[in-house]
Amino acid sequence: MNADLLFRAFADPIRRRALRLLGRRTLCVCDLTEALRLPQPTVSRHLGALQRAGLVRVAKRGRWRHYALTAAPDRLVAALLKSAAVETDERGDMKRLKALPRRACE
Repeated sequence: MNADLLFRAFADPIRRRALRLLGRRTLCVCDLTEALRLPQPTVSRHLGALQRAGLVRVAKRGRWRHYALTAAPDRLVAALLKSAAVETDERGDMKRLKALPRRACE
């Protein structure tokens, strides 16, 4: 795992927010855009950085892309993921995620 990519991934607050949401369940980009209240290109760019860092994996189902956390390969990554998960959620991301209806992309 590339340490530069890993620390860059965790340095961005949007990426940490996305990691917290992905810690709950596998999500499609459309759910992440609504929960994070960000445009789809922005969310996709951040997910790409998380994927390059080895933190998320993507599965394509039809025209939808579903993202999930990868298994933490070492203690450092596990500690960083835990730290991202316990940050306060000032923007209500989790609340919006829970309120989202089930979609055709799932």
